[in-house]
Amino acid sequence: MSNEIDGIKSLLPGKVPALGIKSLSDAQGTEKFSDLLSKAVGSVNDLSLERDRLALDLAMGRPVELHQVMLAASKAQIAMELFIELRNKLIEAYQEISRMPI
Repeated sequence: MSNEIDGIKSLLPGKVPALGIKSLSDAQGTEKFSDLLSKAVGSVNDLSLERDRLALDLAMGRPVELHQVMLAASKAQIAMELFIELRNKLIEAYQEISRMPI
């Protein structure tokens, strides 16, 4: 059974930088779930703030390249979409557990 799990691990991406997870070992019990979730929220917020800062700099005529603004906007959007999907899955899991008979 352990070999099957190890085989699946090799198919998974090693990093999820948009949510602040540096490696799979971070998500395997070395940290509290609440700490992991706090890091994810912080990472999404940081990406959104960076996007806003770059967009404001571009609008104010400061030396910022358009592609930097577009990349920051894309990163922030992808991170937010990923976080929303994570939230949806957590809510689904909670609802499923709450429907289980005791």
